[in-house]
Amino acid sequence: MMAFDRTPSLPNLDPKTVEAIRAVLTTSVAQGNHADSLRDLLCTAAAEAREKGIQAERLLVILKDVWYSLPEVAKAQSSTAENALLQELISRCIQEYYAV
Repeated sequence: MMAFDRTPSLPNLDPKTVEAIRAVLTTSVAQGNHADSLRDLLCTAAAEAREKGIQAERLLVILKDVWYSLPEVAKAQSSTAENALLQELISRCIQEYYAV
């Protein structure tokens, strides 16, 4: 007999938002820099996160999960350029989340 799981599920971003993030980040990795459209998308994701009660830390985990799931990132060896892109993504996300 299996015990009832009382762990509440964590709120997530809308799958369409996650796919849009994935598309923009794929372009970022290919170009070696973040497109201007990333800011608008992070504004949308941050607003959605605040509306759904997703804390900033959880939003960062979601973004990192998307980042590390990109085939270009997964198959690449640790590169300084990709680490810089990730750090910039994290910084921008934090800025947009707390910008009110």
